[in-house]
Amino acid sequence: MKTEKILTSLIKPLVLSGAYKDEAAALKDIVITQIERKIKSYDRTINTFQKKYEKDFDVFSKDLKNKATLELEDDWMEWNGAIEMKKAWNDALKEVIESEATV
Repeated sequence: MKTEKILTSLIKPLVLSGAYKDEAAALKDIVITQIERKIKSYDRTINTFQKKYEKDFDVFSKDLKNKATLELEDDWMEWNGAIEMKKAWNDALKEVIESEATV
């Protein structure tokens, strides 16, 4: 119940100001915006590694076999993590957008 009160107190002014038609629309828009920011952040990380190594992740992974250094392994872990997290956030975004019909 406390969480609901906090959310209402944060979202209600946005509705009263006329920025949103109701609390559900306000919250959904804020959540979608935050998810999109996360996705863009992971895109930047992925693009940074693609530029650094001048190849995509799959080619980098194949080239890495049996000749990895600590730095290359660290980059592989970070790059892989960014790809996985981007996928997770994209899945979450899809879920949030699809839930629009039920709000």
